[in-house]
This record gives sequence, C-alpha cells and structure tokens, in this order.
Amino acid sequence: MTTTATAPAPVEPATRRSVWLAVLVLAAAGFLALTVELSPAGLLTRIAPDLHASVAATGSLTALYSLGNAILALPLTVLAVRFARRVSLAAALLVFVIGNAVVAFSSDLAPALVGRFIAGGAHGLLMSLAPAVAVGLVGHQREARALSMIIGANTLGIALGAPLASLAGTTLGWRTAFFAAAAIALICAVLLAVLVPPMRAQATKSLGLLSAARQPGVLRFGIGWMLMMLAYMGVLTYLDPYLEQLDAPAWVTSLSLFVFGAGGFAGVAIAGRIVARSRMTALIAMPLLMAACFAALSLGITSVPVVVALLFVWGIAFAGLVLVWQQALLLTGHRAPEMSMSIGVVLTQAGMAAGAALGGLIVSTAGVTATPLLGLVVTLAALTLLIKAAPILRRAETDRNAAHA
Repeated sequence: MTTTATAPAPVEPATRRSVWLAVLVLAAAGFLALTVELSPAGLLTRIAPDLHASVAATGSLTALYSLGNAILALPLTVLAVRFARRVSLAAALLVFVIGNAVVAFSSDLAPALVGRFIAGGAHGLLMSLAPAVAVGLVGHQREARALSMIIGANTLGIALGAPLASLAGTTLGWRTAFFAAAAIALICAVLLAVLVPPMRAQATKSLGLLSAARQPGVLRFGIGWMLMMLAYMGVLTYLDPYLEQLDAPAWVTSLSLFVFGAGGFAGVAIAGRIVARSRMTALIAMPLLMAACFAALSLGITSVPVVVALLFVWGIAFAGLVLVWQQALLLTGHRAPEMSMSIGVVLTQAGMAAGAALGGLIVSTAGVTATPLLGLVVTLAALTLLIKAAPILRRAETDRNAAHA
C-alpha cells in the first residue's frame, strides 16, 4: 500500500503566503483545542446545575477529554494517514465541531461526557497531524519556524485558554462558549481544506504502528518527552496549593500561569536559535534549565516573587524542550511522521496522567512542597535517554535529506 507523504510539491513565491497562512490556521486550531480542553476548569459551578450533576462529577468532563485524546489518537491517525492531509485535518476539526456541539446541547452529564470524549479524540488526531504537516508545508529548512508557531500557539492556549474560556462562559454563558468553539473550529476546517495544498505522493510502503515505533530514536525521544511531561504535570497540577502554602493571595495562581506562558514564548524563540546552531545542545540545555528550576523550588524558597520568577524561567525551559524534542521525534520518525507523532501524543498523555497521579501521591505523603523534587528526579532521568543519541540524530538527518533530495 502507498501513502501520501507530508512533503509538499514545490511552491511558487506567490503561493508561499498561503502556505504560511495554513500553518497559522493550524496553530490557531491548536490554541482553540487547548482552550476547549481547559475550559471546564473555570466553569464547573455554572455547568454542573445545567447538567443536573455535582461539581465533582462535572469535573470528569476534563478527564473524558484527556481519555479520548489518549485512546483515540493512535487509531484515528492510522486511519487518517490513508487520506490527503487536508482531508484528514478538515475531518478532525469537523469531529471536534460535533463533539463541542454535543456538549453545548446537552441537558444531562452523560451526553456531555460523550461529546468531550469525541472532541478529545479529534484533538489527539490534530496534535498528531499538525506538526508533521506544518513541516511538510514549509520544508525542513524552515522547520524551526513552523514548529515555533504551532508550539507557541499551544503555549498561549495553556496560559490563556482557561482564563479566556472562563471569561466567555461567565459573560455569555457556558453553552455559548462551546458553541463559539465549534463555530471557530468549523472556520478552521474550511480554511485548511482550501489552503493546504495536495501533498505529493511517494511510492513508499506505508509504515504500520510497530514499524513506525521501531524507527531508531522514535521511542527514545517519545519516552523522554513523556517523562518531561510527567515532571511538568507532577508539579504544575499542584501549583495552587504550593502557592497557598507560601501564603500567596489566590490571584497569584492566575498571575503565575500567565507568567509561565510568557516564559514559554521566550523559550520557543531561544530554543529555535540554539537548535539552529546545535540540535544536541538544545536537547540537553532546555531540560537542564527545567531541572535547575525544580532544584531551586525544592530548596524551600518562601519568597513569592522569587517563585514567580522561577516559573518564568521554567516556562522558557518547558516550551523550549517541547519544541526541540518534537523536532527530534519528527526527525527520527521521518519515514512515518504522523504515526511517530501519534506515538508521542499517546506517550505524553500517559505521562501527564501519571504526573498528576504521582504528584498527588507526593502531596499526600510528603507535602506539596516536595513536588518539585519529583520533577527534578524525573527530568534528570529523561536526560539519560540522550546518551548515544547524537549518532542516531545524524543518521536520521542524513537519511531524511537523501529521501527528499
């Protein structure tokens, strides 16, 4: 069986603007999906009465979204790579529209949970396809810029998604917020169907899941990314009680998340500059910087401004490592970029779930101020996966360049 590779046909200068516009729409779709994922957090007390459920039960809307993401990402990607990428992207967003519409129309918790599961699966597929398609559209020479746009939008979604959704849901009603998300996703689907050019078919055998996973370096970088997401969630999930332990006012948590997101924007730019000089340096430097932040937070600092400053630096490190480790995963998995990316998506979702669970265990046994130590240990463990990684990356780059020559 043959597959359509994510390599674009040569484009004329006049059409390059539409290619970058397509990347921008992909980035906007990622921001929207993350906003929707985080939206129930600030709206639970408004959603629960309308769905005739308790606040605690309504909180499962977030869990079902993540579950749909983790369970459906791989099978949907296996199906999606059989079709032209613009068709798959548009279909993913249309499913996302349906999932959000189901939530908006729900009068009971059960159908809303189904809608969230469906939307989460569509988000997982979008996460699997978007980075590879973006790189395929602009070419490997502009890979860093394209991924910076995608990851920058995701960082913005993490920083601003929940506050924006909460504001919209509070002022316009939570159902209106989900209807608006569905409408914007529909616009993105139409734009991608128009803007993404047909991908040039390559007469290469399509790689199945196991073959994609066996590509040298794919599991290495996927597991490393998973571990760093575990460290991230193990600490960030409990940021609010951590700050409360320092007697910080309640509003400091929201400020801290904005500061973390601002650091993320800087991190994408910094990591992009470093990776242009040395990919291995970037792969090592960003996790080391994150580990240094965890080490500092583990020292029992009681100054809230210092903690907030460390969160800014952590944001730099986190966004930077997401950029460079995704690049490494796409490079080593270049023979099946979407399948390789879907493996990364599932692993990172598992890491995030495990991080929240392990963080909770640490909080209950050693206290919330011990969570940064968990992050430090796990991040350093991830760094050990870079031992002997350099020759794998060089060989993958040589093979990819030869394939696209």
